[in-house]
Amino acid sequence: MDHTTDHLHRIDALLARPAPAVARLPADGDLTTAHRRLVEALRPRWGSSRVLATGGFVDPTLDDGSGLPLAAPFAGRLVELCGWVAGGRWIGCGIVRDNGGGGSHLVAVTARRVDPATAFLPAGDAEEGAEVPGGRWVRRLAVVTGRPRSRQWPVDWSSAEARLGTALPADYRRLAEHFGPGTFAGFLDLSLPGPPPGRDNPFPQFLCLVEQALRLAELAADPGIADLYRPHRLHPAPGGLLRWADSVRADQFYWLTEGADPNRWPVVARDEDGDSCARFDGSTAEFVHRLLTDHRHPFSVAELIDRPDFEPYEPHDCDDPFEDRRLP
Repeated sequence: MDHTTDHLHRIDALLARPAPAVARLPADGDLTTAHRRLVEALRPRWGSSRVLATGGFVDPTLDDGSGLPLAAPFAGRLVELCGWVAGGRWIGCGIVRDNGGGGSHLVAVTARRVDPATAFLPAGDAEEGAEVPGGRWVRRLAVVTGRPRSRQWPVDWSSAEARLGTALPADYRRLAEHFGPGTFAGFLDLSLPGPPPGRDNPFPQFLCLVEQALRLAELAADPGIADLYRPHRLHPAPGGLLRWADSVRADQFYWLTEGADPNRWPVVARDEDGDSCARFDGSTAEFVHRLLTDHRHPFSVAELIDRPDFEPYEPHDCDDPFEDRRLP
């Protein structure tokens, strides 16, 4: 019998409890197969896992910043352990030998995590920016990139959201207006809805969020293209992916448009081929901030840069004009 569905429910219950916490998971038959199935089932939630222990051998490089808190409750008993990062905690599942060595069982475990992003936060951080969901992270991002003053980049949000057929996250709107078109750490290019009212196109059309969505919606009519995004679909399909940024490595960053409130949309990060995919349950600005400051964050560049920065793009004409198209 495959207990994977039951395991997922038990993990959800575990996540509702304060960390640290451990849950024993029922399993029949081969534990290695059950563990592998569980790791694959969790991949759409948190992306590729880190192997912390395998074949009874625990990674000797583990420390508090790389998953050691997950392994700590099972000293000397670990057979297999995989872990993920989710904001302020670690999440893992594995196979553990019973006390006394009589057998083994499947477990899920959570642990507290020291958040590397807090190293860059200014004094008084808790009070400012909270009036907009995720707005505090926009302010944090502005501070750590040395761009505390807003560019006040104007965006015709009514027009953009009408063409997309959906509202957009409030912190993304603030992010776009504060920074305008440009690149974070020479790595992540933020897509904007379109040129400011009354201006020619000031940045490449491939960075225009609305145009990207329109083009991808058309391409997704081809089943071969749609298959590249499974298990997800593309916006405007219900709960579809809506792209808001790209990287110089051709990584793509999307919102998973599930639910009526855009401020609760999770972020999904994919590499060019879709082989590596990670889900982040936090705001857009928090995702970017952590990408720049947290070396355990999916697609992080924190170890490659001395300090986060933002380089604005200079206005220039785009080859193709914006067309008056709308999503169906």
